[in-house]
Amino acid sequence: MAELLYNRAVAAAAQIPYTTVGHCLGVLPWDMNYELVKVATEHDWEEYHALRRRVLWGARGRSDYDPTRPAERAATNHPLLLKLDGRPIGTTRLDDLGDGRGVVRLVAIASDVQRQGHGRSLSGLVERYAQQLGLHTLLVNADPDAVGYYEKIGWRDCTWDEAELTGIASGCTQMAKSLLRNS
Repeated sequence: MAELLYNRAVAAAAQIPYTTVGHCLGVLPWDMNYELVKVATEHDWEEYHALRRRVLWGARGRSDYDPTRPAERAATNHPLLLKLDGRPIGTTRLDDLGDGRGVVRLVAIASDVQRQGHGRSLSGLVERYAQQLGLHTLLVNADPDAVGYYEKIGWRDCTWDEAELTGIASGCTQMAKSLLRNS
């Protein structure tokens, strides 16, 4: 069974805003029924890969997506699926580097629901989850079209590993975001 990391209905029923409820990550300030799920079931894996393949590869004319890469199932990596009313609409993978930093990888929002605030919601939920893991800094290889978005939500340019900038990440801008308050 997939580990439920966030469910607005459960958290709201408990009337505990911005705190944790079991594996739930807290209530968002807008009225959406999101679930952030750590991918574990075969069905969730299929949805996770199908969404990434469609949004990040197919829409960009690429056909070299490989769902069998070992990094997908590495113990320190957290594949995440964002669901809205039970429908998978977003994905990312959070890789814990083991030093208080985590890399947010391959963020995808379904094409038909982009530019509706779901990416911002996914970002907020991933930040809360990262904090629960004890991470203090998030890193990303931002696509050139996404740099402005990341800047608006508090990320800054920060070269953290130039060796990462190959394959689908070539041409990206490396960015970082502190999860510590007052930083």
